[in-house]
Amino acid sequence: MRIYPRSLPVIPDEPQAEDFRVIDVDDHRGQGVEVLRGYRAGELLFRMNGVLRDYVTQFTLQVGPNQHLDDPYVAGKVLHSCDPNCRLDPSTRRYLAVRDIEPGELLTMDYDLTEDYLFKAFECRCGADRCRGYVAGRLAEVPATAGV
Repeated sequence: MRIYPRSLPVIPDEPQAEDFRVIDVDDHRGQGVEVLRGYRAGELLFRMNGVLRDYVTQFTLQVGPNQHLDDPYVAGKVLHSCDPNCRLDPSTRRYLAVRDIEPGELLTMDYDLTEDYLFKAFECRCGADRCRGYVAGRLAEVPATAGV
């Protein structure tokens, strides 16, 4: 069953409701994407859909220079982690598992690997051993007081 609204064209490998669902996680993280079946490292999770924009929004993911795919339905809900369980290939718009993912886990990606600048930088509380403490995008300057 399709997750995306009818206003978006159907694309190959888009996420399906039997595999993922968007849930309210908590007040700090907002909504996230819960995995409903297991995936193995290297496996395709889904291909993101959306509207191409030349500006950043809260739910866009950068797919090229000044190209941001706005997906407020699924991909824009994948949470950040400095030690993520998936990654986005911007050229194909496909999410791939970087490790085995069990049912019930939330999908996470490292925003600093795909975004030049985030819509809104934030102090990271992902809990990873190598948490950077602040996430702003790969080209953004991190304030000296960030994560202190």
